[in-house]
Amino acid sequence: MRKILIAACAATLVLGSTATMASGNLESELTPVSAEDILNWRACRDKKPTDTIKSHSQTKDGKIIRVKCAKANKIVADAKIPVVD
Repeated sequence: MRKILIAACAATLVLGSTATMASGNLESELTPVSAEDILNWRACRDKKPTDTIKSHSQTKDGKIIRVKCAKANKIVADAKIPVVD
């Protein structure tokens, strides 16, 4: 009986978590943003928009490409839902 109760609680937490609901599926209103874009945005938080950073996951011909902070900031800013007062 204890095992069933523990399994039911775990299933409820996993299936009802915010990660599942905010994953950008058809029922969610959130715009999906890739992990790569979030990592680039976090790396650009303390930099100027004209600065560049090394991409955390993209390579071209075996070399890490550089991403402009203005582009990384724009991708994440466009995905945020505007707050309506």
